[in-house]
Amino acid sequence: MKLYYFFLFIFVAFSVQAQDTLSNYRTKKVAVQDTVLVDSLSINPSHFSILDKNGATLPSSSYSVDFVNGSVTFSEELQQQLDSVTVNYLRYPVFLTREYYLLDSKIIVDNSSSIEKLYALERSTAKTGTSPFEGLNTQGSISRGITVGNNQNTVVNSELDLQITGKISERVSIRASL
Repeated sequence: MKLYYFFLFIFVAFSVQAQDTLSNYRTKKVAVQDTVLVDSLSINPSHFSILDKNGATLPSSSYSVDFVNGSVTFSEELQQQLDSVTVNYLRYPVFLTREYYLLDSKIIVDNSSSIEKLYALERSTAKTGTSPFEGLNTQGSISRGITVGNNQNTVVNSELDLQITGKISERVSIRASL
Protein backbone atom coordinates (compact mmCIF):
# COMPACT_ATOMS: atom_id res chain seq x y z
CA MET A 1 0.00 0.00 0.00
CA LYS A 2 2.90 2.35 0.75
CA LEU A 3 4.29 1.69 -2.71
CA TYR A 4 0.96 2.76 -4.23
CA TYR A 5 1.07 6.11 -2.40
CA PHE A 6 4.69 6.59 -3.43
CA PHE A 7 3.86 6.20 -7.13
CA LEU A 8 0.76 8.38 -6.73
CA PHE A 9 2.91 11.11 -5.15
CA ILE A 10 5.44 10.94 -8.00
CA PHE A 11 2.67 11.06 -10.60
CA VAL A 12 1.06 14.10 -8.98
CA ALA A 13 4.42 15.86 -8.59
CA PHE A 14 5.28 15.38 -12.28
CA SER A 15 1.82 16.36 -13.49
CA VAL A 16 1.88 19.59 -11.45
CA GLN A 17 5.34 20.39 -12.78
CA ALA A 18 4.26 19.68 -16.36
CA GLN A 19 1.22 21.95 -15.99
CA ASP A 20 3.40 24.71 -14.58
CA THR A 21 5.73 24.75 -17.59
CA LEU A 22 2.80 25.04 -20.00
CA SER A 23 1.46 28.16 -18.31
CA ASN A 24 1.94 31.55 -19.94
CA TYR A 25 2.01 33.29 -16.55
CA ARG A 26 5.64 34.14 -15.81
CA THR A 27 7.68 35.58 -12.95
CA LYS A 28 11.15 36.99 -13.67
CA LYS A 29 13.70 38.73 -11.53
CA VAL A 30 15.48 41.36 -13.64
CA ALA A 31 18.18 43.95 -13.01
CA VAL A 32 16.98 47.54 -13.08
CA GLN A 33 18.48 49.18 -16.17
CA ASP A 34 17.30 51.74 -18.67
CA THR A 35 15.35 49.27 -20.85
CA VAL A 36 14.86 45.58 -20.09
CA LEU A 37 13.46 43.00 -22.52
CA VAL A 38 11.14 40.96 -20.32
CA ASP A 39 9.91 38.53 -23.00
CA SER A 40 10.21 38.04 -26.73
CA LEU A 41 6.42 37.80 -27.08
CA SER A 42 3.74 40.39 -26.36
CA ILE A 43 2.53 40.87 -22.79
CA ASN A 44 -1.07 41.06 -21.60
CA PRO A 45 -1.54 44.51 -19.96
CA SER A 46 -4.26 43.35 -17.56
CA HIS A 47 -1.96 40.82 -15.84
CA PHE A 48 1.21 42.84 -15.32
CA SER A 49 2.90 43.97 -12.10
CA ILE A 50 6.38 44.89 -10.90
CA LEU A 51 7.39 44.16 -7.30
CA ASP A 52 10.38 45.37 -5.29
CA LYS A 53 12.52 43.16 -3.02
CA ASN A 54 9.95 43.32 -0.21
CA GLY A 55 7.08 42.25 -2.48
CA ALA A 56 5.45 45.69 -2.67
CA THR A 57 3.98 46.75 -5.99
CA LEU A 58 5.84 49.62 -7.63
CA PRO A 59 3.80 52.60 -8.88
CA SER A 60 3.25 52.66 -12.62
CA SER A 61 4.71 56.19 -12.78
CA SER A 62 8.22 54.82 -12.11
CA TYR A 63 8.33 52.75 -15.30
CA SER A 64 6.78 52.49 -18.76
CA VAL A 65 5.90 49.25 -20.53
CA ASP A 66 5.88 48.43 -24.22
CA PHE A 67 3.37 45.56 -24.12
CA VAL A 68 3.68 44.74 -27.82
CA ASN A 69 7.47 44.26 -27.75
CA GLY A 70 7.62 42.93 -24.16
CA SER A 71 10.03 45.55 -22.78
CA VAL A 72 10.08 47.76 -19.68
CA THR A 73 11.79 51.15 -19.38
CA PHE A 74 12.59 52.22 -15.82
CA SER A 75 12.80 55.83 -14.62
CA GLU A 76 16.19 57.25 -13.59
CA GLU A 77 14.96 57.66 -10.02
CA LEU A 78 14.05 53.96 -9.79
CA GLN A 79 17.39 52.97 -11.32
CA GLN A 80 19.18 54.78 -8.49
CA GLN A 81 16.98 53.31 -5.73
CA LEU A 82 16.77 49.60 -6.69
CA ASP A 83 19.14 47.13 -8.24
CA SER A 84 16.61 44.40 -9.14
CA VAL A 85 12.84 43.91 -9.32
CA THR A 86 10.43 41.00 -9.86
CA VAL A 87 8.18 41.19 -12.91
CA ASN A 88 4.94 39.19 -12.93
CA TYR A 89 3.25 39.03 -16.31
CA LEU A 90 1.05 36.95 -18.58
CA ARG A 91 2.42 36.59 -22.05
CA TYR A 92 0.23 36.02 -25.05
CA PRO A 93 0.45 32.57 -26.70
CA VAL A 94 2.70 32.14 -29.71
CA PHE A 95 -0.18 31.59 -32.14
CA LEU A 96 -1.58 35.05 -31.28
CA THR A 97 1.69 36.92 -31.71
CA ARG A 98 2.96 35.18 -34.85
CA GLU A 99 2.50 36.92 -38.19
CA TYR A 100 0.35 35.05 -40.66
CA TYR A 101 0.29 35.90 -44.37
CA LEU A 102 -0.42 34.19 -47.65
CA LEU A 103 2.42 35.81 -49.59
CA ASP A 104 5.91 36.59 -48.40
CA SER A 105 6.04 40.33 -47.66
CA LYS A 106 9.71 40.47 -48.66
CA ILE A 107 8.88 39.96 -52.34
CA ILE A 108 6.29 42.75 -52.55
CA VAL A 109 7.65 45.67 -54.60
CA ASP A 110 6.50 49.27 -54.41
CA ASN A 111 4.55 50.53 -57.39
CA SER A 112 7.16 52.64 -59.17
CA SER A 113 8.39 53.42 -62.67
CA SER A 114 11.41 51.11 -62.34
CA ILE A 115 9.31 47.95 -62.62
CA GLU A 116 11.38 46.74 -65.59
CA LYS A 117 14.42 46.40 -63.33
CA LEU A 118 12.84 43.47 -61.54
CA TYR A 119 14.03 40.94 -64.09
CA ALA A 120 17.02 40.52 -66.35
CA LEU A 121 17.49 38.20 -69.29
CA GLU A 122 20.72 36.27 -69.30
CA ARG A 123 22.25 33.75 -71.64
CA SER A 124 22.42 30.26 -70.35
CA THR A 125 25.88 29.24 -69.18
CA ALA A 126 25.06 25.53 -69.37
CA LYS A 127 27.00 23.67 -72.02
CA THR A 128 24.86 21.94 -74.57
CA GLY A 129 25.90 18.32 -74.90
CA THR A 130 25.78 16.46 -78.17
CA SER A 131 22.94 14.04 -78.56
CA PRO A 132 23.86 10.58 -79.88
CA PHE A 133 20.96 10.71 -82.39
CA GLU A 134 21.37 14.34 -83.36
CA GLY A 135 21.04 13.90 -87.14
CA LEU A 136 17.95 11.66 -87.08
CA ASN A 137 14.49 12.81 -88.06
CA THR A 138 11.47 11.02 -86.69
CA GLN A 139 7.82 11.13 -87.73
CA GLY A 140 4.93 9.03 -86.69
CA SER A 141 1.93 8.46 -84.54
CA ILE A 142 0.71 6.22 -81.76
CA SER A 143 -2.91 5.24 -81.22
CA ARG A 144 -4.61 3.27 -78.50
CA GLY A 145 -8.14 2.00 -78.26
CA ILE A 146 -10.38 -0.08 -76.04
CA THR A 147 -12.96 -2.48 -77.45
CA VAL A 148 -15.78 -3.69 -75.22
CA GLY A 149 -17.57 -6.89 -76.24
CA ASN A 150 -21.05 -8.31 -75.61
CA ASN A 151 -19.87 -10.73 -72.92
CA GLN A 152 -18.33 -7.95 -70.81
CA ASN A 153 -14.88 -8.62 -72.18
CA THR A 154 -12.47 -5.82 -73.13
CA VAL A 155 -9.52 -5.65 -75.49
CA VAL A 156 -6.83 -2.94 -75.57
CA ASN A 157 -5.54 -2.15 -79.08
CA SER A 158 -2.32 -0.21 -79.65
CA GLU A 159 -0.69 0.94 -82.90
CA LEU A 160 2.66 2.55 -83.60
CA ASP A 161 3.59 4.08 -86.96
CA LEU A 162 7.16 5.43 -86.83
CA GLN A 163 9.50 6.53 -89.64
CA ILE A 164 13.16 7.28 -88.92
CA THR A 165 15.51 8.85 -91.49
CA GLY A 166 18.94 10.42 -91.17
CA LYS A 167 22.65 9.85 -90.75
CA ILE A 168 24.03 7.85 -87.84
CA SER A 169 27.63 8.72 -88.78
CA GLU A 170 29.40 10.26 -91.79
CA ARG A 171 29.26 7.03 -93.77
CA VAL A 172 26.13 5.34 -92.36
CA SER A 173 22.57 6.48 -93.18
CA ILE A 174 19.33 4.96 -91.94
CA ARG A 175 15.81 4.81 -93.26
CA ALA A 176 13.35 2.80 -91.22
CA SER A 177 9.62 2.32 -90.98
CA LEU A 178 8.30 0.62 -87.86
